[in-house]
Amino acid sequence: MNEDKKILKVALDVPIDQLFDYLSDGSSVLLGQQVKVPFGKRVVIGVVCEFADSSSLSANKLKKIISTDNEVLCDKELLHLIKFSANYYHHPIGQSILSIIPSYIKQDKNVILKKEMIYKATSKLTKDWVMAIPNRQQTKKKLADILIKQSIRQSSLKTVASNATKVIQDLKLLGICSEEEWSPKIENNEDNAPTLNKEQIAAINQINKDKFFHPWLLFGITGSGKTEVYLNLIHNFLKGGDAQILVLVPEINLTPQLENRFHKRFPHTKIATLHSNLNTSERLANWRQARSGAAQIILGTRLAIYTPIKNLKLIIIDEEHDMSFKQQEGFKYHARDIALVRARNLNIPIVLGTATPSLESWLNTKSKDAKYKLLKLNKRAVARASLPAIKIIPTNQDRNYPISALIIKAIQERINRKEQVLVFINRRGFAPLLVCGSCGWSANCKRCSAKLVVHLNQKRMKCHHCGYERKMHVQCEDCGNTDLHPVGSGTQKVEDSLREMIPTAKVVRVDRDSMRKKNALENLFKETNQGKVDILVGTQMLAKGHDFPNLTLVIVLGADNALYSTDLRASERLFSQLMQVAGRAGRGSLKGEVMIETNFPNHPIFQAVKSHDYEAFANSLLDERKPLDLPPYSYSAILKAESKKLALVETFTNDVAEWGEQISSLVQIFGPVRPVMERVNGYERINIYVQSLERKNIQNMLNIWLQQIRQHPFANKIKWNIDVDPI
Repeated sequence: MNEDKKILKVALDVPIDQLFDYLSDGSSVLLGQQVKVPFGKRVVIGVVCEFADSSSLSANKLKKIISTDNEVLCDKELLHLIKFSANYYHHPIGQSILSIIPSYIKQDKNVILKKEMIYKATSKLTKDWVMAIPNRQQTKKKLADILIKQSIRQSSLKTVASNATKVIQDLKLLGICSEEEWSPKIENNEDNAPTLNKEQIAAINQINKDKFFHPWLLFGITGSGKTEVYLNLIHNFLKGGDAQILVLVPEINLTPQLENRFHKRFPHTKIATLHSNLNTSERLANWRQARSGAAQIILGTRLAIYTPIKNLKLIIIDEEHDMSFKQQEGFKYHARDIALVRARNLNIPIVLGTATPSLESWLNTKSKDAKYKLLKLNKRAVARASLPAIKIIPTNQDRNYPISALIIKAIQERINRKEQVLVFINRRGFAPLLVCGSCGWSANCKRCSAKLVVHLNQKRMKCHHCGYERKMHVQCEDCGNTDLHPVGSGTQKVEDSLREMIPTAKVVRVDRDSMRKKNALENLFKETNQGKVDILVGTQMLAKGHDFPNLTLVIVLGADNALYSTDLRASERLFSQLMQVAGRAGRGSLKGEVMIETNFPNHPIFQAVKSHDYEAFANSLLDERKPLDLPPYSYSAILKAESKKLALVETFTNDVAEWGEQISSLVQIFGPVRPVMERVNGYERINIYVQSLERKNIQNMLNIWLQQIRQHPFANKIKWNIDVDPI
């Protein structure tokens, strides 16, 4: 900092869209550095964002910073990116910056990452020594019995006995075992990379030709080897010495499998993973490795786009179409869109990979002055592997069993051949409704305009929107009748039916209820690849990115539910979901098959899926939307308002909608209107939709409108926020 610039402009984690002025304490302060400052009666952590010669506050009101930390949290490039994001998404600058900082730093905790140890027997440990242990020392005997056969990890000690950690230290002092740092064994596949086909080679060569800013849309069918293209690109870019690569994936459950594959290909390269399944100390350590340049490959979910990376040279977005890249709460950024901005700022290439591109990305490849360059992979990468045959079959009408005899027969055939099956139903729980057979009453959530879902195994009714739950009803609340029965099917009901109808098969359910434990999903995938699982029943957690060579049959149940949605994007999401889940079948040398249940076999979505024709389907959607100026031919934002008092939120939205209409004739206002879910967790909700043909028109209008909204007398009495580019 220049000596004559004594004013520090600091970002704080508060819902006020401004930087706060503080006086320097005389120490040397850097841009992006962490500081501790007084704020009201509190002491808080902040980030220095700017320096100034003067302040709008009088000298006697300016406070000094309390202390500085040596850690620079954001460099100039990252600060510029976050400021852009905060302005574009209209989120307070301080909350935007502090949201990307690891929680331990914000809590001002000094963290030392604990290393896991592994214990191995020394030559002193013999059978005679074990036999001599007194019977009263059971834990010592158990540990010695284990050590004489194999080593034991620190994390496994608690499964032996509650005092095993203390006893193992006693054994170490006696010289019975030794201790060393544990690290996972990684198979070295560096020299065993699969042979690339012509399409893969062409895509890699195209990107390698020009290592400056270009958005590349890598459009490849499922199983076409997009990941292999990523790996080869990373290998080529890392040859540049101190280069770092950022790879974004949409889901946490895709990270371990991809990380394992990266480790095998790059056994001598430091890889840092960043996702919410890590504990806070692990995440902080990996974040610091990325910032310092120690990690050459950074693999993470959406928030990783704001990671400070010293020498970023390439960004890869896997499954670029996925909705998970859009943050739905708080700072509502879209990681894919911000990645494009970051790549442009740094003048580096960015690769967007997918089997079903978002309509926005697809449109960006079509015009003569296309913003994206299109690369196609039309063949499956594995020799003899082909796209699965897709059958459209009638929906099962038997209310007692969620699975038809036709599907059971197909599953049994695969089980007999020692092949694996995936049953996809995007609805967890046992059944979505509990209905009275006498008067038609159904169990509703008391806090939401939603039905309670039956979880029969736990004998509970749960709301999947607010978390409310209660015991199963034993009688109708309206007429008192005890003839209550579940209607519809969820993953639990399908799982129970399969176990009943095919008792010899190993059936495993994969949804948010069954996969709560850390590493549960990763362990399940290992078991599946080892052939220990016959049938997987699951939600969208299973729909993408996973590679099971022995899986030859995919069943899709309940696909019609999405056809009834009022969401503009429901059709493209359904198509994408069906293509992704269908792509799990026949990825190895065994031929795959997909069976989709529907009451509408001639619907264009199912016909396009059957022919594996994304291009025709996407082009037809674009043709529909263009004359109506619907996205992606227009841009939008939503003002979302909610309150426990309906009258309050009605008055607020009526007023601000009227103000919005007077700002610009280039922007259309729709609403106020109640969303499909009118009430969530006791809050009554109303939305106002804003649309324009130009992005800048939306931004200009929002800048004025938000200033007006903040002056509304109810602005601080209700909850409200703006969602730019909603999905």
